[in-house]
Amino acid sequence: MRGMSYLLGGALVAVISAGLIMPSLTSAQEAAKEATKAAAFKYVGAQACKACHMGEKNGKIWETYLESPHAKAFEKLPEASRANAACLGCHTTGHGKEIAKGKTAADLQGVQCEACHGPGSEYKTLAVMKSQEQSLAKGLIIPNEKVCAGCHTASIPKDCWAGAAAAPKFDFATAVKKVEHHIPKKP
Repeated sequence: MRGMSYLLGGALVAVISAGLIMPSLTSAQEAAKEATKAAAFKYVGAQACKACHMGEKNGKIWETYLESPHAKAFEKLPEASRANAACLGCHTTGHGKEIAKGKTAADLQGVQCEACHGPGSEYKTLAVMKSQEQSLAKGLIIPNEKVCAGCHTASIPKDCWAGAAAAPKFDFATAVKKVEHHIPKKP
C-alpha cells in the first residue's frame, strides 16, 4: 500500500510538472500579468479629460466636476494636513503612484476623474474611448461601491471630519446619484 501512495504521489507531481493541472499558478500568472499591465498606467490629470467631457453635447461632465466637493477636496484640507500622506491619499489623485512625464503633484490636487476612473495615460485618447472594451483594457475603471470605499470609509482620519461628532456615514446609493454623469446618447 505504501508503494502505491509513492506511485500516485509521483504521478501527481509529473502531471503538475507537465502543466496539466496548474489552476493556482495560472491565476497567479494572470494576476501578475494584470499588475504589470496596470503598472504601465500613469496619472495624467483631469485637464486631459476636459476637451471631450466639456459642454452641453458632452453632458457638462467637466462643468459638473468643477462644482463638486471632489474638485475642492484638496482646498478643504487644513493647511497643516496638506503634507500628510494619510490625507493626501484621498484628497489628491494618484498620490504616491506613477504620474505622467511633465505632470506634478500640484496637477493632481483634488479628487479628479482618475481617482475614480483609474490612471488615464493609456485610455485618454478619443480613439480608445470610442470603445468601452479598449478603454477597459487600457485602464479605465467603471467605479463601484468598492472604489468609493477606498476613501469613504469608517476609518477616515479625524481631521477630515472635524466638527462632527463622528465620521459621516457613507451611503453609496445616495452618493452615486450626486456624482452621476454621462455623455448623452445621440438622438
